[in-house]
Amino acid sequence: MRNLRGLIMAILSSATFGLIPLFSIPLMENADKSLEIDLDSVCFYRFLFSALLMGVIVFFSFATKHKGEGMKKILKEGFALSGRQFALLMLISIFYASTSIFLTASYTIGEIPSGIATTMHFLYPVFVTGVMILFFGEKLTATKALAVVLAFGGVFFLSGASLSGDFTLNPLGLLFVLVTIFTYGSYIIGVNNIKAIASMNGMKLTFYVLAFSCMLFCCNILVKGGTFAPLVTFHHWWNILALAFVPTLISDLTLVYAIQIIGSTTTAILGCMEPLTAVLVGIAVFGEKLNASQGIGMVLVFIAVNLVIMSQKKK
Repeated sequence: MRNLRGLIMAILSSATFGLIPLFSIPLMENADKSLEIDLDSVCFYRFLFSALLMGVIVFFSFATKHKGEGMKKILKEGFALSGRQFALLMLISIFYASTSIFLTASYTIGEIPSGIATTMHFLYPVFVTGVMILFFGEKLTATKALAVVLAFGGVFFLSGASLSGDFTLNPLGLLFVLVTIFTYGSYIIGVNNIKAIASMNGMKLTFYVLAFSCMLFCCNILVKGGTFAPLVTFHHWWNILALAFVPTLISDLTLVYAIQIIGSTTTAILGCMEPLTAVLVGIAVFGEKLNASQGIGMVLVFIAVNLVIMSQKKK
């Protein structure tokens, strides 16, 4: 039953991550160009409001748990960190937040097509699996290895990536994508294998990852000399709050719980639901057409997910 909860958490996390375009695209693409919000500001507001929402949830959760024990006890249990925990949480938050920055940079600065970059980024389950085998003694089963291969293939087809023609990879863009494999894979491994934070309450851990990520995106804007785009319409507020709650707070909280329950490798493999959800949103909301390549990708992803579920049922 515990494994089932972990599988549901992992699938829910990756599926809701895939909803990011549903709320971010309307913010960055507006008929009135003066109402468009740049990507850096979207990222900052996304983590600012998700951290605030998570902070409220943490407070009331621990207030209920320690009812009648006083505010000091609530704040200590819900928010207090040791110096070691603070440093380690800041470190994994840097890995987490920098994944978005470098993946975006691979599209813009590195000029790598998004389909190719997304597919290459999804090598992170291979990185996670390798590290878990080499350094943490995890055994690689044939089922799990097949699931990794099928998931990668599924993402390749879903992303519309193509290696035909005269296309050449920009070395800088390639470097950026390779960095995201390391950063996101390290985040997933760190949550479950760094002792000082692995035993932390999932909500508390998620709050600090979101809060530190918000700080990093704020610094990103300031270093670039940019400005924080104002939120002036109901359309802005609705999409930002929805972005902060569904594909950020819910996604990150369920990701942390999934990693803690079923481990880093299995959670990483189930991340293939993210591009699948993004494709379905594109078809249902933005009028995109489903092509044969994406159909093949969907089938491969479903097979990979079912293989992971069956391997967990055997346990």
